[in-house]
Amino acid sequence: MQREREDNWFIIHTRPRQESVAETSLRSLDIQVYLPLYYARVKRNKTKIPLLSPLFKGYLFARFPLEPLFHKVRYCRGVKTVLGGTHGLWTIDDALIQSIRQREKDGVVELKKRPQRFSRGDAIRVDEGDFDGWEGIFYEDLPDNERAVILLTNVHFSSKLIVPRSYLVAEK
Repeated sequence: MQREREDNWFIIHTRPRQESVAETSLRSLDIQVYLPLYYARVKRNKTKIPLLSPLFKGYLFARFPLEPLFHKVRYCRGVKTVLGGTHGLWTIDDALIQSIRQREKDGVVELKKRPQRFSRGDAIRVDEGDFDGWEGIFYEDLPDNERAVILLTNVHFSSKLIVPRSYLVAEK
């Protein structure tokens, strides 16, 4: 993070779940605003569905002349504060904003998928489907690499269960 410069972006901390409200308010002042969005997977009725959400929950970026607009920005609807410290406001270089924008497709940031790897004996939890919340020990991947065998630990008997790999998360 750098000190204020004309081509840098200020970091705006928004009120809870008010990112879009703050974006609209700032745009009404003719301020250049960037609110990166992505599809978060949220649970609804035991399945995960994609929901358009801010990439940085509670934050957005704005570029504006400091002197004439700081007070208006600070008290804009949906804005909690402009981030900074005793030595000035914090900014982000335009190159970083552009690198996020390059990952967008149709205005939505595409996140890189990282397959979660499990080893035999890892503690896991089923995070989706009929067995949502059940805990177990990872046993093995099935040959199709879409399903896995787990040993259930929250039942009073020894049992193996075959579930889709996408339903599993590491237990912390």
